[in-house]
Amino acid sequence: MKRYTLKPVETHARKLDYEAVLNAQQLAVVTAGAGPLLVIAGAGSGKTHTLTYRMAYLVERGVAPDRIMLLTFTNRAARAMTTRAASLIGADAARMWGGTFHSVANRILRREAKVLGYPDDYTIIDQEDAQTLMKACLTEANVGHLERRFPTEKVLLRILSFCINSQQKVEQVVQEKYPYFLNLAGQLRSIFRLYQTRKLEMGLMDFDDLLLNWKKLLSEHEDLRAKYAAQFEHVLVDEYQDTNHIQGEIVDLMASVHGNVMVVGDDCQSIYAFRGADYRNILEFPKRFDDCKQFKLETNYRSTPEILELANRSIAHNTRQFQKTLRAERRSGALPVHVRLKDANQQARFVCQRILELIDEGMALPEIAVLYRSHHHSLELQVEMTRAQIPFVVRSGLRFFEQAHIKDVLAYLRFVYNPKDELAFMRLARQWYGIGQKRAQDIWMFASSQTDALEAVSDQRLIDTLGGQAASSWTQAAGLLTTLRGQRLSESPAEMIAAILESEYKEFVQSSYENAENRMSDLEQLASYADQFKTLDEFLGEVSLLATISGQEIGVGEAKPDEFVCLSSVHQAKGLEWGATFVLWLSDGEFPHASAAQDIAQLEEERRLFYVAATRAKNELYLCHPFTRTGRDRFTTVLRESKFVEELKRGGQKQPFEDWAIDA
Repeated sequence: MKRYTLKPVETHARKLDYEAVLNAQQLAVVTAGAGPLLVIAGAGSGKTHTLTYRMAYLVERGVAPDRIMLLTFTNRAARAMTTRAASLIGADAARMWGGTFHSVANRILRREAKVLGYPDDYTIIDQEDAQTLMKACLTEANVGHLERRFPTEKVLLRILSFCINSQQKVEQVVQEKYPYFLNLAGQLRSIFRLYQTRKLEMGLMDFDDLLLNWKKLLSEHEDLRAKYAAQFEHVLVDEYQDTNHIQGEIVDLMASVHGNVMVVGDDCQSIYAFRGADYRNILEFPKRFDDCKQFKLETNYRSTPEILELANRSIAHNTRQFQKTLRAERRSGALPVHVRLKDANQQARFVCQRILELIDEGMALPEIAVLYRSHHHSLELQVEMTRAQIPFVVRSGLRFFEQAHIKDVLAYLRFVYNPKDELAFMRLARQWYGIGQKRAQDIWMFASSQTDALEAVSDQRLIDTLGGQAASSWTQAAGLLTTLRGQRLSESPAEMIAAILESEYKEFVQSSYENAENRMSDLEQLASYADQFKTLDEFLGEVSLLATISGQEIGVGEAKPDEFVCLSSVHQAKGLEWGATFVLWLSDGEFPHASAAQDIAQLEEERRLFYVAATRAKNELYLCHPFTRTGRDRFTTVLRESKFVEELKRGGQKQPFEDWAIDA
């Protein structure tokens, strides 16, 4: 038999000219020696480029690809970096361990799950399945949830997830984030124990279990920790400032043998504390690794010098940070603009008019973004852009009037306006404790058979048929509907919405929806918006129009179907960039949020949020300051400019923006 010999694969046949493709700071990172490395990578400084060449450099110096682990926050980013690094030096990208924390955890657990009592073929359940199981556990736990309004399975999963990712006890999380459930902490703990037990019995893991069980393998099984920590000679972590407590512990455990861990991130862009990110991971990294070497990437390839000057001066007011100064690679451009506006409506008109001017000047729609701290800040703008037929896409979630809690409140107004509206009735009825689909249908059948359905919902004969908690709950619902019925002709739509918000509906929001505080803020904004309408039919007519029309043409040339202006919260905009960026509601109490006034840590996170917003802009940056706000009580408040804008005027330096006055 003839023998055929395969030649060894050349894994690093090509030699790269690193100096030709990296700046001096990037080169220092890429060619750094062994040991723990902390890389503070400023906005737009090419951290992905640097990480990619670091991996290529390691392989070129003899590190086997399968001894490198890259942890990122998207699998797409990991694939792009590992594939690019492999192509640079002719290696096999598939041998590199790259992916999100969850995907790498799954890869390891598939080999070791039996140690924790799971089968190798355990199933990863999605959010819908997790909610189904949590609902079953809620019933099985028998914690008295039938006698009172209790968090829904979706909210329960959110609480448990925060406990796991922050490694905090239930009582601590509830006290800090869900104080209205503090008296239920003991019951929540029982439900969560049962939920975790049931998953183990059925061989199921949810996404949080992947991290929790990966940590258990490393912290409770010394042999497995030694095995995997020894296997990976180099661990690289992207966006390290966004890691939560459990992810930080996993990284430390994986680096416990070789100590070769490179974490890359920007503490000034740590803005996700609300979902468990712990910026102390990056700030305290040098304390956990005594021999840590620190590097900075400060050359920004995105923005003009003027925009970076504003961003640098703002973030300098934060006390807890790694000091750095972004330097622009680009030529000088226009100064950022600070615009003082009368109110939210004038702000919306200004933004729309300026967008149309930018388009006339040749800027493409996708190169324009409007950013805001909170989703409700975009209400008036969404209305105005729809009227102006400017196509837009909302990255921060659904369009304002498409959100569930907005539709909830509008359902009351629709039913009061038209008592034949069965869809509106069924939506509002199911919001009340003890009223499910069947009872709601029974109530509707009775009410719709009467001469006046709106009057019939409070008929004692109907309430007597419900019995128990449902009867008590529906009595309150009927009382609210009776109040709204009396207000329809004498009060404004804003006052009707106020009555809903002052009812038991608030408890429904807290128990049924995530981010209850933000949703209530949305509803307050809805009430303020409704104040400009004198009658209910006028308001509902306008809302219906806005909910069904989306601008497809802008009147200044044809827009392609996939061309839109981007509307986004700053949180959702991180990592993106646009030619022109507008930042809304830079007014005291709005951005920064009022809750940050007495909390230094929260204020610094808000300032980091402003820093992220500013550094999304490449060429033009507009800072909008509405100086009045009218509440649903029709009382107008004068608002000072944002603390972050005010700070930029201090210190005797020339302010890094120009002021624009609006001639209405």
